[in-house]
Amino acid sequence: MSRKQTRIAVLCYGCLATAAVWLVFSGGESARSAPPTKGAEPGAAPISAAPDDRPADKESVQKALDGFVAAFRGGDAKAVAGSWTTEGEYTDDEGTTYRGRAALEKAYTEFFSKNKGHSLEVEVDSVRFPSKETAVVEGHFKLRKSKGGELVVSRCSLLYAREDGAWRIAIAREWASDGLTLRDLEWLIGTWEAKRPGVTVSTKYEWTANKAFIRCTFSVTQDGTTHTGMQMIVRDPANGELQQWTFEDSGGIGSADITRDGKKWVITARGTAPDGRTLTATNIMTPIDADAFMFHSVERAVNDEGQPDLPPVKVTRVKTKP
Repeated sequence: MSRKQTRIAVLCYGCLATAAVWLVFSGGESARSAPPTKGAEPGAAPISAAPDDRPADKESVQKALDGFVAAFRGGDAKAVAGSWTTEGEYTDDEGTTYRGRAALEKAYTEFFSKNKGHSLEVEVDSVRFPSKETAVVEGHFKLRKSKGGELVVSRCSLLYAREDGAWRIAIAREWASDGLTLRDLEWLIGTWEAKRPGVTVSTKYEWTANKAFIRCTFSVTQDGTTHTGMQMIVRDPANGELQQWTFEDSGGIGSADITRDGKKWVITARGTAPDGRTLTATNIMTPIDADAFMFHSVERAVNDEGQPDLPPVKVTRVKTKP
C-alpha cells in the first residue's frame, strides 16, 4: 500500500477505540452481577444541590452514600448491611431480592469472600425528595472487576428514608442494560497511545454533554507528518444499535456498526477516501485489562480488492499525573 493509501485508510478502516488509526502499524506499509460492589476512589460522585433545594438534606444523603461506599471498600459486610433500614431490600440486575439486614449481610459476606479486589464508583445522576423523610437517588454503579479488570456499568435507583435521624437505604434496585449501550464503552474514556518505529498514534475519548455521545479526537504522526480527525460513537435511538462515525480532516469519512462477541468488540467498518475509493474492514478490539487492549484489523478491502490482515497491536492508556 502506498503512503497515500496508508494515509486515507487511516480513516476508513478504523472504527472505535483508536481503530481509526491503527492501520499505519501494518508490517511493511510506509505510510453480571452481585450486591452493589466494593467502592474505589473517588467513591460516590458528589450530589449537586440547586439553591434552596434542600441542600442540607442532600449533603446528609451524600454522606450516607459515601458511608456505604466506604464500608464496601473495606469489605465490611455488617457495615454495608447497616446502610439499609432494618427491613430494607435490594434487588440485583438478575431480579434476586434480599430483604432485611440479616439477608443483606449474608449476601455481602458471600460476595466479598468470592470477589477479591472488586471496586465501585457510584455516579449520581439526580436526587429528589418525594416527601420530607424520603429521597430518591438515581445513578449508575460502575463496577471494576478486580484491580485492572473489566468495567461493568449498570443503572441503579436508591430510595433513602430518614430513620431515627439518619438517612438509610430503604429500597435499592439495579438494572443491567437492555442490549449494548454507550455505558458499556465507558472503559474507553481517557487517552490512549501506540507506537512503532516512525509512527505514533494518539486518541482521546471523552463524554459529550449529558453523556449522550462519546467523542474521540485522534492523530497519527508518521515520518514527521501528522494526520488528524474525530469520531462520534452513538447509540441509534431508532434501533438501539451502537454506531460510530469518523471524519478525517483531509476529507475522508467512515461509519461502522459495533457489536460484542464475548470479551471482544467487533467493528464492521466502511468508508470513503477523499479521492472516492471505498474501504471496508472488520476491526477487533480485545481488552487486556483496564489500561490496555489488543487491536486487530482483518477482512480489509479497497474498492472490493482484498488487502492483507494487519498484525495485532497493543494499545495502552496514557495515565495522567495525580
